[in-house]
Amino acid sequence: MMRYILFFFIFIITSKNFAQQDSIQQLKVVNLNSVKLQKHSKGYKVLTLNDSIILKNKESFTSLLRFNTPIYIKEYGSGGTSSASFRGTSASNTAVVWNGININSINNGQTGFNALSVNLIDNINVRSGGGSIEFGSGAIGGTVHLNDQLRFGNYSKKQVVLSVGSFNTTNNLYKFSIGRENFSAKFGVSYNKSDNDYKWLGTDGLRNENGAYENLSFNLGFAYKLNDFSKLSIFSSKYNGHRKFSGVLPNPSAAKEKYKDFNFRNLIEYSFHKNEFSHALKFAYLTQEYRYFADKNFDAFSYGKSKRYLLKYDFNYKISTNSTIEAFSELESVLGKTDQIEEKNRKQFSQSIIFTQQIDNIASINAKIRKDYNSDYKIPFVFAFGAELKPIKNTFIRLNGSKNYRVPTYNDLYWPALGNLDLIPESSLQGEFGLGYKSKDLKIDVGAFYIESKDKIVWTPGGDPERPGVWTPINIAKTVNKGVEFTAAFKKQIENHSLDFNLNYSYTIAKDKSTNKFLTYVPKHLVNSSFGYSYKRTHIFYQHLFNGEVYTTTDNLDSYKVPYFNIGNVGLDYTVLKTENKQLGIGLKVNNVFDKEYQVLPGRPMPNRNFNININYKF
Repeated sequence: MMRYILFFFIFIITSKNFAQQDSIQQLKVVNLNSVKLQKHSKGYKVLTLNDSIILKNKESFTSLLRFNTPIYIKEYGSGGTSSASFRGTSASNTAVVWNGININSINNGQTGFNALSVNLIDNINVRSGGGSIEFGSGAIGGTVHLNDQLRFGNYSKKQVVLSVGSFNTTNNLYKFSIGRENFSAKFGVSYNKSDNDYKWLGTDGLRNENGAYENLSFNLGFAYKLNDFSKLSIFSSKYNGHRKFSGVLPNPSAAKEKYKDFNFRNLIEYSFHKNEFSHALKFAYLTQEYRYFADKNFDAFSYGKSKRYLLKYDFNYKISTNSTIEAFSELESVLGKTDQIEEKNRKQFSQSIIFTQQIDNIASINAKIRKDYNSDYKIPFVFAFGAELKPIKNTFIRLNGSKNYRVPTYNDLYWPALGNLDLIPESSLQGEFGLGYKSKDLKIDVGAFYIESKDKIVWTPGGDPERPGVWTPINIAKTVNKGVEFTAAFKKQIENHSLDFNLNYSYTIAKDKSTNKFLTYVPKHLVNSSFGYSYKRTHIFYQHLFNGEVYTTTDNLDSYKVPYFNIGNVGLDYTVLKTENKQLGIGLKVNNVFDKEYQVLPGRPMPNRNFNININYKF
């Protein structure tokens, strides 16, 4: 395998067939989804993860979020099932949005982050809080936005990333994009593979058995300018994954499970913009399928499939220089089934209205309302508002609030012997107040949030008193999540020297008010930071993560807590070649550099010290 990769790389690096193009550093990319997100996020905190941050954590999407955002990631062993807890909420309260379309599963209501290919995504935004009602009313904790970038112009560019590491791990990427005056196209393919058989620290020679994974992803985008006012865009993304589920202490060799998943996303969009009016019409078709093998040595498996059809219309009217009104109409039909659940069809129509007002350079305001009509449930109006004030130069005050509503998923309701048909939708009210400072080199943001949820849906081993220990979903009468988030980013360039520093800290208290017990898998303290230094062609960086202890039982037994842990990664990148049209870099990264023993979930040790070497070529 490696000799084919080496041959492929040598062939590309020696190629002379370059189209007319701009300098790599001068390419200007405009992402309309990112622009619209910023416009609709007044009063909210939005983190942007650029390509340099993505490249430092290219091993997985889980690693990217864990070391660069205030999101707590629950992972069933390295490379296993991975889900998010944003501000102490559940995984289904975090919406993942692909090019403006919510892609959370209809079956379990969430997105598995290890089933996303981090290398193919051009732009990632993480927005805190529940104000993203234009992408669904259930995103109480926050949203993660994945955007493809297309631009018109006369250029052609390619990128190859080849990476090898410990545990027979490989990460490979090829991306190509081309543009002309009237069209733009891009294509990407990513292949990742690992035996993932690392040693378990603190044990007598045990290894992470049955933990291997392999996945292949494709990404395609195309845009055609019909005239000066309108364009047609097409996006498509496909993921095929094959992974085994590693064992747990004390007997990892007993693990025999494996899992295959297939995700296919397609979007076609027509947009028109002239004078004060703009229109956008989107049609999306998304499919998800999984196959679960209880024993990898046999062909028998259980499965789940879902199909989603979505039609979305966006109308924007510029009332004046400083104010706009925007209306979103959305019609969707979702079909889902498993080998044990007959096909169900949920239909929904949604209408959202967003008003944006800019008051000179002093204040910006967003006001949003949304109404859903669901075939299974009666859903009330939800709302969101946000405001940002700039009292003095470089400072800002932000505040926001929202009402959110989430209906039960198919698994919540219909899972054989476990689902609960008596579940009712959960709702929440939340608010946030923040202060900040922003200059050319420094940005600081600190905010306090409060979330009160009613009838929250949680899966718990105590959900059915007649079957203790069996995990079932129930409604919790009332939960309260409150806390503080602090973010700082610093970057300074002095001649050939460059410094950068990033810090995210979150303090979260999440409790079930009926028992006054802490919710499970919510760390009180979560800190991640990174430091980078560059001199000419050399760049070094360090990443650190502190993950506070978490309770794993609803009665908060200390004997079942997962202890806190500190881990660090260090890396070195060197640019071997740098011209107007070519850039070749090599990099070395050491994960868990201090060789710390730690677990994210009980009984599942995480990787010991491990190494990664990569080659990154742009031309």
